[in-house]
Amino acid sequence: MNNYLLIVVFSLCLMACSEDTGPIISTNPPTNYVVLLDLSDRIIQTKDQVDIDTNAILSVIDKFEEDVRASLVIKSMDKFAIRIIPQENSPLDGGRFEDELCLDLSKYSPAEKLKKLKQFKGELPGKLKLLYQKAKLGNKSNSYNGVDIWKYFNEQVNSDLDRTYENKVLILTDGYFDFEDENHGLRNNSSATTTGPLLKMMKDVNWRSDAEKEQPALIPVKLNVSAKWIVCGIQPKSGCKDILEAEKLSFLWENWLKNSGTNNSPSLIMNTSGEKVSALISKLL
Repeated sequence: MNNYLLIVVFSLCLMACSEDTGPIISTNPPTNYVVLLDLSDRIIQTKDQVDIDTNAILSVIDKFEEDVRASLVIKSMDKFAIRIIPQENSPLDGGRFEDELCLDLSKYSPAEKLKKLKQFKGELPGKLKLLYQKAKLGNKSNSYNGVDIWKYFNEQVNSDLDRTYENKVLILTDGYFDFEDENHGLRNNSSATTTGPLLKMMKDVNWRSDAEKEQPALIPVKLNVSAKWIVCGIQPKSGCKDILEAEKLSFLWENWLKNSGTNNSPSLIMNTSGEKVSALISKLL
């Protein structure tokens, strides 16, 4: 009887302790969020493209804040950064904007983290508005140079990722790797660092079966750090008569990231309304 009472008392103590354990703290590795911006003429292809981009970025910062708060803020080591993909002869001071559009909570003391998070999130919409104002060079495509997505991935992307973090990368782009100079970039038979010559190989109505034979592909880079990849905003250029262009671009992107060493299938989002994009990104992250 005494043993039975002891067991009951011990069980009640355990239950009482479990009720006072407080909030569950995340034991996952910290998260490194990276947003890559293509500020070529895609930002004028759709009248609300800037709003779509802004909503997409704000949905990422919301997920970032969720991760920070899952670590009770003071324990958070999470990081967020916006990177502007290189654009030849652009007057935009990309480096200055990149410095202002990043937050690394591992650099701050526990007492500073919440203040820095609130300040950064509060200032972000205004800074994004200014960035896109500066990035807009006119209303005609010939006012913009193409961005060198392949060069960025080949030379920089690994340094923006962190092996000790869970990396999540959102790429805001129309999907094209194109330049005004058709001779720009590298080519090797059916491979290239730009999408222009590859799309020319995919003109037939049976382009997908033909692609399996000719294997048009973006030249792979070496992705050394594991990450979750989301490519958002894929759409045909204004005036494009090929209704399958976006599908072909998605095909090239998916194969390129896989061939470059990504350890999971990338998520590809066609251009759509800001609300739909935000919902999709939140779900995928």
